[in-house]
Amino acid sequence: MSSPSAAASSPAPALDGGVILEEILEEILLRLPPQPSSLPRASLVCTRWRRILSSPGFLSRFREHHGRNNPPPLLGFFDEEFRRDKRPIFKPTTMGRWDRIPPARFSAPWIRGEGWAFLGCRHGLALLICQKRREAVVWDPLTGHQRRLAFPPGFCRKKGRFVQNAAVMCAAAVEDGHVQGDCRFTPFRLALVGSDSDGTHKFACLYESESGVWGDVVSLETTRSTCVCVAKPSVLVRNSFCWLVSGGGILEFDFESQRLVMIQKPADVNVADYHWSFLVVRTQHSGLGLAVFSEPDYQSGIIQLWERKSNRDGVVGWELQKTIQLDGLFSFGLTGGPNAFKMQGYDEDSNAILLSTFYGEYMLQLESMQFINLIEHQSGCIFTRTYYPYRNFYVIGSGIGGRDGGAEISMH
Repeated sequence: MSSPSAAASSPAPALDGGVILEEILEEILLRLPPQPSSLPRASLVCTRWRRILSSPGFLSRFREHHGRNNPPPLLGFFDEEFRRDKRPIFKPTTMGRWDRIPPARFSAPWIRGEGWAFLGCRHGLALLICQKRREAVVWDPLTGHQRRLAFPPGFCRKKGRFVQNAAVMCAAAVEDGHVQGDCRFTPFRLALVGSDSDGTHKFACLYESESGVWGDVVSLETTRSTCVCVAKPSVLVRNSFCWLVSGGGILEFDFESQRLVMIQKPADVNVADYHWSFLVVRTQHSGLGLAVFSEPDYQSGIIQLWERKSNRDGVVGWELQKTIQLDGLFSFGLTGGPNAFKMQGYDEDSNAILLSTFYGEYMLQLESMQFINLIEHQSGCIFTRTYYPYRNFYVIGSGIGGRDGGAEISMH
């Protein structure tokens, strides 16, 4: 046992230039905001900061720290006009100029003339399908990597089954420390959904990358002809992918129980234009919801938020949760008749609707009722298109971290 005098003469742990200082500094840098320019700007301070910020271990910890309780930052939107063979364009959010991602950085894989359709983003992965090639492409915009998968034999013209929409998700367990948006293809789930030629039967099939095989085709007979809306992406609700169908109903595919269910719209809702007046949403309590837009007097617009839930007797049905009066939110008012407003996208991570007006695109958060201007219009018209929010951890620049790591740290 050392004497007090010996202990007093022992040198204190070195802070300046020592291991302890390095660890403290790294803990401080982990708390930088997860905006694209944060790490590049901090790396300009000195070579020590740059060395720490560019190490793969730090970048992994940075994504884990910020993604533990929050979704990755919203980088922008893939914008696809609602017409065949139109290539989707990435549009960055209206952040500061240092945080704006160049649209060319996320150029989607595409072969002109073959009818590719962009069907959405989730957990940092994007999804495209091609009816002509009978292929689905799971694409990581950050790295450029892609996985091409042929449709399963159960979806073919000879059997009268046509793919109309699809969904992708990361299948890694968040409980194991995995950060959604940092998936790099391992593992993921891909679901295809479609109808027969007369629309009276619906089909779904699930691919799991861990097994590398397609599951059985699940079928459902419907009482009337409906089609799955290709202009609206899926919404993930617990263990189910949900899609809007013609007329305002919802097709739900539970990928755990392999069950396919058709849910009719609320009985009190009577809106004709289902494409842009209905939107499948996720409720505040992570349940299934439906947003319905109507213009009762062609001047003011309202959005009704419905939730699918059980009553006291255990009967599941729709309940109206909230009515949003839009003319009280926008200073310019909603003028221009029944086509002056459309719901053209949904961010399930923040439970926000993307609204398109003559004055621009807005994102409305459904709990707080706060909205932000995303894109301003110069032409004074509304384009028929769908906006797909894209979230991920990205560091603007080039060089350090590498393209495969999704982090590039030197400033332009």
